[in-house]
Amino acid sequence: MKRSGLVAKPVLDARPFRHLPPARVSRSLMPLIRFLAPFYLRFGLAFTRIELARPQRFVDAVRAFQTGRTRLLVAFRHPYGDEPQLLLHVFQQILPRLARRSGQPLPERLHLHMVHDYAVALWGGPLIRFILPRVGAVPVYHARTDTAGIRTIRSLLLDGKFPLALSPEGQISYHSEAVPRVEQGAVRLGLWCARELAQAGRNERVQILPVSVHYRYDTRSAGQLIALLHRLEKACGLTPHKDLANRQLLVMQDAAERVENRLLEVCEAFYACRPPADLTRQQRWENVVAAALGQGEAILGLAGSGNDPIQRVYRIRQAGWDRIYPVETDATVLGRALAQRRAGEAWLAMRHMELADLMAYHQSGYLRARPLAGSAYDRLVETVINLDDLLKRLRGGNITNRNNRIRKQARLVPGQPIDLTAHLADAGQDGRQAARQASEALRAQFMACMEEREDDR
Repeated sequence: MKRSGLVAKPVLDARPFRHLPPARVSRSLMPLIRFLAPFYLRFGLAFTRIELARPQRFVDAVRAFQTGRTRLLVAFRHPYGDEPQLLLHVFQQILPRLARRSGQPLPERLHLHMVHDYAVALWGGPLIRFILPRVGAVPVYHARTDTAGIRTIRSLLLDGKFPLALSPEGQISYHSEAVPRVEQGAVRLGLWCARELAQAGRNERVQILPVSVHYRYDTRSAGQLIALLHRLEKACGLTPHKDLANRQLLVMQDAAERVENRLLEVCEAFYACRPPADLTRQQRWENVVAAALGQGEAILGLAGSGNDPIQRVYRIRQAGWDRIYPVETDATVLGRALAQRRAGEAWLAMRHMELADLMAYHQSGYLRARPLAGSAYDRLVETVINLDDLLKRLRGGNITNRNNRIRKQARLVPGQPIDLTAHLADAGQDGRQAARQASEALRAQFMACMEEREDDR
């Protein structure tokens, strides 16, 4: 594989479908997970510290849930990929510890039911497939009707012992200081719960707690960043930037933009979509994303599915996994051979999808934009990690190959809780209007979290 230049082994055969057992919280496994979590976060994910802004807001939301006053939905931003692990550790260990120190311990042990894309269990490997259902995580499909999964999620939201947590962005969005994509699924679940509670004569309110997650990268790890930039330059055939060793921010930004421009040219040549001279760099990337999605859809025989690139990503991803993990297979020699061909074609189609999955969120001005919050160095590290991720996806990789070794601190910022019961009442029980209004309120809270984030670098 080293000679080929690929970073992942191609899939060349169909595999047995991986059914996950029903979600439940394993009493025997949870103590081990709580014990190992600090070590995993520090040595596996390179976190040196986890900070909570306005911690009392977290504690108050949890206490209201545990005392029966609310049903709680934790809606978290998902720009990096490690947010579920962080949130579980925060809710399992940090919040109970803060409550005890304040002299008002929480009434019960705390946990979260995480909602995840079913694809995580497919690309995550056997260990992930073992752990997810045993920590009460619930899978959901983005591009397939999933009555059983939605029923489980609704049941947990209505009567579960622990709060429910999910990302309204739908998947990783790769930028922590950009306006998030907010899908309506989260608020619709909450509004459904509010309606069911009212019909049952129950008095609990349904609340969404918005949580924005930000990393502060350690400037002492600038050597790692420079080494990563050098590797990118070499892989792209660029002459190494002679002034990078000085560790000046503007020089590193220049080097990152030079790598991006080169990768853009490579992608345009690969997809045969060289642009007119008057297009901006952002528009050129949008053309590449459209071309990549078109290639993936053509291989899988999918009809065009509108102009929303993320919805097209969802459809390609689902169709690809359906071919690699078919529920039913033809056991004849010919049937197995054709299943292997379909799986191989699906893997190729999903390489185009993986590029679009990352670059559909790309913003060419993000690197030098006036920060909403935080520092230019953090945005630089995000950008370089995304460029390294793009290179690996062009070489056949996916999210599992993403660089995650630069030291950082995590800062979790909670927004004002959103009362979905009140939104439903204000909309006169009109679910669609309430969903629009609540989604806009959630988006506004994410923006407020970004703007109000403290940065003491």
